[in-house]
Amino acid sequence: MLESYSTKDLKAILANEKFPCALLDIDNFDKNLKTIGDHLRRAGKSMRLCTKSVRVPDLVKRVTEQDFVNGVFVSSAAEALYCAEVIKIKDIMLGYPLMTDSDANDLCAAKKIPGTKISAMVDAAAQLEVIEAAASTNGVILDFIVDVDMADSFLGNKVGVYRSPLRDADDIIALIKIAEQRCTHLHYAGIMGYEAQNASIDDRSGFMRWIKKRSRVHVNKQRQQIFDSLTRAGYKPSIVNGGGSGCFQDTAAEPAVTELGIGSLLFKPHMFDGFASLRPFTPSMFFAIMIVRKPCENIATAFSGGYVSSGVRALPVVHSPANVVPLKREGFGEVQTPLKFDQRRMSISPGDVALCRFGKAGEPMEFFNEVLIVSEGKIVDRDKTYRGLGKKFF
Repeated sequence: MLESYSTKDLKAILANEKFPCALLDIDNFDKNLKTIGDHLRRAGKSMRLCTKSVRVPDLVKRVTEQDFVNGVFVSSAAEALYCAEVIKIKDIMLGYPLMTDSDANDLCAAKKIPGTKISAMVDAAAQLEVIEAAASTNGVILDFIVDVDMADSFLGNKVGVYRSPLRDADDIIALIKIAEQRCTHLHYAGIMGYEAQNASIDDRSGFMRWIKKRSRVHVNKQRQQIFDSLTRAGYKPSIVNGGGSGCFQDTAAEPAVTELGIGSLLFKPHMFDGFASLRPFTPSMFFAIMIVRKPCENIATAFSGGYVSSGVRALPVVHSPANVVPLKREGFGEVQTPLKFDQRRMSISPGDVALCRFGKAGEPMEFFNEVLIVSEGKIVDRDKTYRGLGKKFF
C-alpha cells in the first residue's frame, strides 16, 4: 500500500517518472468504494458520484459500473454533456443552477443521447425559465430537482454554506407550481439538500462534536418535515439526494433520503483524518515531489508542491518521510517547497522523494495531466485527468 511505502520503495517505483506526479493506490480506492457500497446496500440507499471530487474519467467509469451507484452529480452543463457523450453515463444530475442559453443547450444535447436521464438543479423561477426555453427549442423533457438550504444557525451565525434560498416546503411547493404553470418541458423529480456543516466539520474538539450533533438533529428534522409536507401536498419526491462524504452514514440512516452524493471519500484527502466515522477508510490519492537541493542541514527543498485547494485549511501535508513539515513562512510553493526535518534522526538528500497528501480530493487534479495507477508496488496504468484531456468544465 502506498501509504506504507518507504522513500526507497517510492524512488524505485517512480524511477522513470517526471516529478511532480499524482499517484493513486487503486487497491485502497477499490477498498474505499467497497466499504461505501456495503454500507449503502445495508441501508437500502444508492450512491451518486460527485465527479468534481474525482475528475478522472476512467475512475468515474469504474465507480459508476458498481450496482449501488445510480449515476453522477456533475458541476456544469458542459461536464454533463461530456459524461453523456464520452463516458456514456446514463443518469446525470447537474448539481448547480444554470443561467445561460449556452449551458441550457448543452444540457438538452446530453438529454438527446438515447437512454440518458438528465436532472437540472433549480432554486429560483429565473432558472426554470432559461431551462424551459432551451428544452422547448430542442424538443426535450428535462427533470428538475429543487435545491434546499440545509444549513443550521448558532448564535446568529450560519452553520453551513450559502446555497439555496429555499428552506421549507412552502418555498419548494411555490417553485414547483410556477413550473407547472409555465414550463411544459420540465418535470419535477425531487429535492436535494447538501449539509456542508456535517460533511466538513471534523471531530477533533468537543465543541465541534457538539455543533455536529446539534446540526444532525436540525437536518434530520428539516428534511423529514419537508418530505412529509411535499407528500401531503401531492408532490412526493421520487429523488431525495443528501450528503456528502463526511456524513454519509448518518444521512443514509434518514428514511426520506433515497441517494447519497459521495466523491471525496474515495481518495480520502487529509481533511477527513479527524472524522471518527471515517476511520475505516484509507488514503488512496497522493502526489510525489522530489528533493532537488539542500540549503542547510535540516532543510531539504523539493521542486514544486503548491497544490492548494479552495476553502479553509486546504494545504497539502507531507505523508512520508514521517515528521517532515513545510516551513510556516513559505509553505507549499509554486516552484519550490522547503521541508524541515530533524537531521539528528534522519537524512534527506537531493534525489529523495516526499510523498504528500492533498487537503481536498478532486480539485488538485486540475494540476496534473494524468494519474499514475499503482498496485502492489508497480505502476499498472495511467489515467488521464480532465486537464490531460484538454477539458476545463468549471
